Amino acid sequence: MEPYPFAAHGKNQKGIGKLFYPYFGFMITRIAPTPSGFLHPGNIFNFLLNWHWARQHGGKVLLRIDDADVERKRPEYVDDIFRVLEWLDMDWDIGPTGPDDLDQNWSQQHRRSLYDDSLLELRNKSLVYACSCTRTQLASEPCHCQDKKLDLDTAGLAWRIPTRGEIILFTDRVIGEVKHYLPLQHSFVVRRKDGIAAYHLASLADDRHFGVTHIARGEDLLPSTAMQLHIDDLLDQHYLRGCGFWHHPLILGDQGNKLSKSAGDMGRSIRTYIKKEQLLASFERWAGFDKKDRKEIFAL
Repeated sequence: MEPYPFAAHGKNQKGIGKLFYPYFGFMITRIAPTPSGFLHPGNIFNFLLNWHWARQHGGKVLLRIDDADVERKRPEYVDDIFRVLEWLDMDWDIGPTGPDDLDQNWSQQHRRSLYDDSLLELRNKSLVYACSCTRTQLASEPCHCQDKKLDLDTAGLAWRIPTRGEIILFTDRVIGEVKHYLPLQHSFVVRRKDGIAAYHLASLADDRHFGVTHIARGEDLLPSTAMQLHIDDLLDQHYLRGCGFWHHPLILGDQGNKLSKSAGDMGRSIRTYIKKEQLLASFERWAGFDKKDRKEIFAL
């Protein structure tokens, strides 16, 4: 599969010396919802942050709907994504125009060959092992499947990358220099038991495919960033090393809990229980627009 035209850069970008400076005069941010529940304020704030970041600097916005998990994808959740973005008057430059266009042209199902290529490279480098453990087993005991040397071609087995306490270094716009330690004697999934690429690998492949240059995400995803950088390094692509990261504070619920689509935080579209003006005003207070000039907030 040929990369998107805007992705004609990045593979050879190493290091992060020019972090948050648009490569070749442009930048691409992404809005990447998962259609596994109705959008909540935390999702919206992240979307607005990425959207403003791009628009402030004449960049482009990619709408990428992460629908690889077909079992959790629901038509009403897909429809909610488009209706909420329209409600907020948010546009995008790359991506589907609606649910039908998503299914026909932009679904992650159409990019499975990209993910399979990365999985094959990891396999050829002997960097993955087959695992038969269930989540229940892993919650109570460590995985020993690597020692069993299970056949990677056996149906119903996940593929995992072992971690040995590797140190992942990168720079974040908010936090600064980040030093993240991957767990000792641990592992993470890159291919699920149903043969579909797991989130970390698919997200990395998509960011490279679409030429994403700047990524704003919640601070709870710092470990995910580290794991994706680790996969990137193992594949010798070093694409993410040329991207700018911004891990922002989370939006918490009334009880101080993290908002979650899968938990069904309201069980209905955000359009039905909050006024747009109220939501946008809350975003501006959260982002600091009432204290600083927008140009300072989104300074490169």
